[in-house]
Amino acid sequence: MNSIIIFCAKYVFLLVILGLAIAWLPTDKETKKRFVVATILAGGIAFVISRIASHLYYDPRPFVTEHVKPLIPHAADNGFPSDHALLTMTLTSITYFFNKKIAGVMLIFTIAIGLARILAKVHSPLDIGGGWVFGIIGSICGYYLMRWIFTQYSKHQKTA
Repeated sequence: MNSIIIFCAKYVFLLVILGLAIAWLPTDKETKKRFVVATILAGGIAFVISRIASHLYYDPRPFVTEHVKPLIPHAADNGFPSDHALLTMTLTSITYFFNKKIAGVMLIFTIAIGLARILAKVHSPLDIGGGWVFGIIGSICGYYLMRWIFTQYSKHQKTA
């Protein structure tokens, strides 16, 4: 069981990245542009929110507070929010706007990663939940900001 937890905690995030690529590849040129811009904006916004939150709240990692050895080596630093949870939920959430079916599969991997990192004792549920919430917020903001940018660009092109 520990080897499954370790595998999920360390490597399954690559399947989420692959899911994003699989959702992106078959789209038309215009959708590809929108998808890339939305993903970059979502990632940037989610990252900024998470860095601010990590300076406002400190949550020691479970292996530190429980005095146990984590299943995967990790620094005894602030666990809030989880970077893995932030990345995977941001990618899953932004993909949802473009391909709901693939995002559904990505969500299963995202949940598995979060649970594995809790079971590995490197994150608390709060760390994972924080990463997920900030990822969702970043994706919603990034998606609608992308739409606004493309609308403004389109208006500018029509008047030029």
